[in-house]
Amino acid sequence: MVKSKWISFVLVFAMLVTMFVPMGMTKALATGTSYTSLTVPSISDDSTTKLGTFMIDIDPYATQSEALIELPNTDYKIYDLVIGNPTDSNGTNGREYTNFDKIPNNVSDAVYNGTLNDNEGNPISFSLVKTSSNGFKLSLTSSGTNKELKIPVSFKSVNVPSGASGDIKATITNISGQLTSGSVVVATIGSGDITVSAIDTNTFSDAGGPVELRIAESTSGKLNAKDQLKLELPDGFEWGTVTDKKIVYGTLGSSGDISNVVFAVDGDTLKINLADDKYKSTDKVSIDFVASINVTDTDKAKYGDIIAKVKGDYTATPSEITVGTYGDYSATVKAVDSSTVAYAGQNDQGVSDIEIKEAIQGSLIEGRTILITLPSNARWFKIDDTVVDKEKNNKVDDDNGVELDFVGLQGTDNRTAKFQIKGDSTGKDKPADLKIENISVALDSGTTGDLVATVSGSAGLSGDITLAKVVNPVTVTADKTNVKLGVSAQAAGDITISEYKDGAIDTNDGSSPVVLDLPDGVKFAAKPTVTVTSGDIEVDHVSLTNDDNTLEIYFKDDSNTASTIKVSGIKYDVDRTVGEGDIQVKVAGEALITVPDDLDNYQSDSNYNTWKYADVWFSGDNYVAKVANATVVTPAPNATNQTAVFTINSTTYTVNGVQNTLDSAPYVKNGRTYLPTRYVAYALGVSSDNVLWDGTKATFILGNRVVQVTPGSTTLTINGAPVTMDAPAEIVNGRVMVPFRWIAQAFGAQVQWDATNQTVTMTLQAQ
Repeated sequence: MVKSKWISFVLVFAMLVTMFVPMGMTKALATGTSYTSLTVPSISDDSTTKLGTFMIDIDPYATQSEALIELPNTDYKIYDLVIGNPTDSNGTNGREYTNFDKIPNNVSDAVYNGTLNDNEGNPISFSLVKTSSNGFKLSLTSSGTNKELKIPVSFKSVNVPSGASGDIKATITNISGQLTSGSVVVATIGSGDITVSAIDTNTFSDAGGPVELRIAESTSGKLNAKDQLKLELPDGFEWGTVTDKKIVYGTLGSSGDISNVVFAVDGDTLKINLADDKYKSTDKVSIDFVASINVTDTDKAKYGDIIAKVKGDYTATPSEITVGTYGDYSATVKAVDSSTVAYAGQNDQGVSDIEIKEAIQGSLIEGRTILITLPSNARWFKIDDTVVDKEKNNKVDDDNGVELDFVGLQGTDNRTAKFQIKGDSTGKDKPADLKIENISVALDSGTTGDLVATVSGSAGLSGDITLAKVVNPVTVTADKTNVKLGVSAQAAGDITISEYKDGAIDTNDGSSPVVLDLPDGVKFAAKPTVTVTSGDIEVDHVSLTNDDNTLEIYFKDDSNTASTIKVSGIKYDVDRTVGEGDIQVKVAGEALITVPDDLDNYQSDSNYNTWKYADVWFSGDNYVAKVANATVVTPAPNATNQTAVFTINSTTYTVNGVQNTLDSAPYVKNGRTYLPTRYVAYALGVSSDNVLWDGTKATFILGNRVVQVTPGSTTLTINGAPVTMDAPAEIVNGRVMVPFRWIAQAFGAQVQWDATNQTVTMTLQAQ
């Protein structure tokens, strides 16, 4: 039974297969810097041999850095060293230093140099100064801020002294910058007669694949004709042909060569010995060869690392080695950076790159498709830095024989981008790793949170990926007051607008405003005050438009420091058509919302006139946020008169027939009837938060009236205008008492005195 090919959507971690055993990060260092073993061969002491490779990973690289990199002591001699991955004779991505031992120590002008590239292709210069036979100083120089920088360091030929044992470590000693101090294992000294290691391994499917192996004597003469070294594969795998046999160092007898080493395949066991003892080595020998691995039973073969056991007549180390990785055809898709921030209500918002990666060669099949569908609050804007339309058919990436093409948008709402696979990575040296880069989207206003796209299509990839975190460009808060119907110039709460980050308000060189839009039936009574309370954005001018229903705020330019804007002194005219409840102010404007709601306007913009279809935009209101800075407390349909009755020397009173309690009874003094002003205000509809006392005077706010009374004074004020009473206000039992006719008239109420029943009746007409 043959396992079927399948493609699943999973997030996987790439694992670098080492020479001997899988090696992880040897030492985690300062934030952003790590040293990781890539290959760790098992070697013999007293030999000239290849050590392993380790990776310097700095993310991001931003400063000039220097460090010493050294092998254990001066008995180690470096003959051949590689920094980076040299790609041509100019060393544009690193350099190989042959005859390293011939380089003079401490060359001050650092002529031994080259260039490295970070993961976005930005160049970084490096120089190397040999400091000793076993070490060198590495210097990195960048002209600006770079992205992630990965530098492999390979010891291709090193003299290992006699008596060396255990792990061989490269030590990094910080001099300056981000090359922090640490150490990493680059080889290990084997014990016993023979050491066995994997030089190069593969990840492969049911078709199998090759592995390059090495056997090395600990001392001369260990290999012989009688004894056998056996390498045994797990169930489901068998050895195939053995090729590319060679002696790396040492000799086999006086005239022996590699043909005198016998390789015998017996199913899952590979047997190795000499043809005759006359070919025993005169100095210890190391032999490399390539052996193919076949998958013979897919039911028994297990996915993952293929571990060969080291057996036979020798004392060999290690007891098992990883010779490859077996997997089914599969590929993964992921967002490279899901923390990317994009603004709701704006177009051309950059989102994460998307990576599509094969597990093994041939996983992505010619002609198959990948569909990536955005949620309803998003539309594709650019792919590979090109504005999308239905006719696009562009290559977005290629790697190891596989090409990924964007072939257009699908469906009626244009939320689905279609990609197609061309070519095949079968037979290539590694699986294909593709990226969709320079992506931007248009986002609907008012919807925030993770931007999650759905992956589907005939290539078999499926699942969800998070492309960005969608936020509003500003946050809006407000204080709140109470207002009444049919009253003009009523004070509303202040509104505060805060940028998410600098430049979030896109002023378009001062031509695009932030807009505060009121609901129908509410108008600005006057132009409010707009001030910048933090940051460096500058207000240019403020305008009332749309019959005073809309406030437009213009700025001189974008901010360089995230700014906060306060709108204060807001007063509303509220007509009788407005319902009871909060007055919701919409915060919008072209400085915050750049997604057009009119295709004609959009097509007139020469920068984006390639967009041909009308259904890419969003329906509904365009605003960033709503905020309530006032509450209508008097509903128009049920407005009634306020009628209050107070009785002399009684602590009860009624409002519209409902009995209430006073804490200070009305009284008569010098022919004047005094009432507690606070309760008169309550009875006529003044809310408790509009009754104020500052220790000197009492203030009462009812609609557009502000009444102020000062105990001991015969003067009260109405909206600042003085009125002289015929008796002074006074304080009794902690309450401000005022002759009733004057306070009633101050609030605009009608008054009646019933001498028989000793009652005062006040009536305030509904507003």
